[in-house]
Amino acid sequence: MSTTKTSATGRSGRPGRPPGGVSKADQLAATLREQILSGQLSPAALLPSERQMIEHYGVSRITVRAAIAALRAEGLVQTIPGKGAFVRRPSDRPLHTHQRTITVDDDGNFTDNETGNGEFREAEPPSTYHRNADATLALAIGVPEHTPLFGSDRLLENAAGTRIFVQTYVPFSTALEIPALEENPFVSAGQVYKAACDAGLSPDFSDYITARNPTPDDARTLRIPDGIPMLVTRRLATHNGRPLIMQETHRSAENTQLHYQPGQ
Repeated sequence: MSTTKTSATGRSGRPGRPPGGVSKADQLAATLREQILSGQLSPAALLPSERQMIEHYGVSRITVRAAIAALRAEGLVQTIPGKGAFVRRPSDRPLHTHQRTITVDDDGNFTDNETGNGEFREAEPPSTYHRNADATLALAIGVPEHTPLFGSDRLLENAAGTRIFVQTYVPFSTALEIPALEENPFVSAGQVYKAACDAGLSPDFSDYITARNPTPDDARTLRIPDGIPMLVTRRLATHNGRPLIMQETHRSAENTQLHYQPGQ
């Protein structure tokens, strides 16, 4: 199991984006992506150096690095310190890249870029319920066993047919402490984060990643082929070590990578 700290990223963190437009980094990434996918830049080819791209495309070093980071996140290139960025072979490229970044706009609205960026849609109506935490769930959230929770289950699917199953748990104590959740605790994780901030709390985020064999129900629901493990990511938001909300996501691990931006 691996653990990573995830921090919220402000909208101003992306370089060179004019209001309502496409950033220079996105434009450069699109140019390089086309060269890679067309074969103009062949597998194992070394991309032009930062200095060469700065001079050829008339962009800044920050823009070049942002474009390379985007291609690396898509699995198209691999960077080797001191040598540069190399084109990855098609067989080495993941088919699915899931963004695990949280962004915050100027109004304090949080967006989970994995489930809140518009790529995934509801595959079936979500379900909401109350439950008490059993020993396993209590340990995962960090609450005493039998703690009452608000829960919701969502099955999401994108245009490519990739499915993810998202479970969200909010302790009753969180809903009682945050006025905006008293009437309706069954809101998105991003809305919980914003409500917590509006109530004077400061969420900290931790992600826990595991792989396990899917149950028959998991394999059928998520369309996981035989012999392929299931990837489980669990994001826990806390305030001063006290859990506010936990969101757990299940997906097929086949040709899949997770993209984080730690430290931003």
